[in-house]
Amino acid sequence: MVKRSVRVRLSDMLSAIDDGIEITSGLSFDDYMTRSIVRRALERCVEIVSEASRHIPPELKDQHPNAYWQEIKAVGNLLRHEYQRVDDLIMWRIETKYFPELRQVVATLLRQTEERR
Repeated sequence: MVKRSVRVRLSDMLSAIDDGIEITSGLSFDDYMTRSIVRRALERCVEIVSEASRHIPPELKDQHPNAYWQEIKAVGNLLRHEYQRVDDLIMWRIETKYFPELRQVVATLLRQTEERR
């Protein structure tokens, strides 16, 4: 298996965050709750963000200590191993509160890694 670069992992994160934002665009929490396909799609986006974040070097994460790196990792473990315990309200909060903030961090890190090339 070919090792994926940090740039690719950051790009994966950015893409999954953008997909999650697009998937829920214009929806209220009540709308979200009535659409199981939307909930599962958002869960997959969160899972991708979580998995990719595990491969970001600590020195990059340390530049943005408020980015909830541990929480991102933990929610991915929940989605992979304890999927029956997924809380829809937590997924909604990740999407509406944490993804927009994390998107800025990931975009900044991606720019930095591209400038170093």
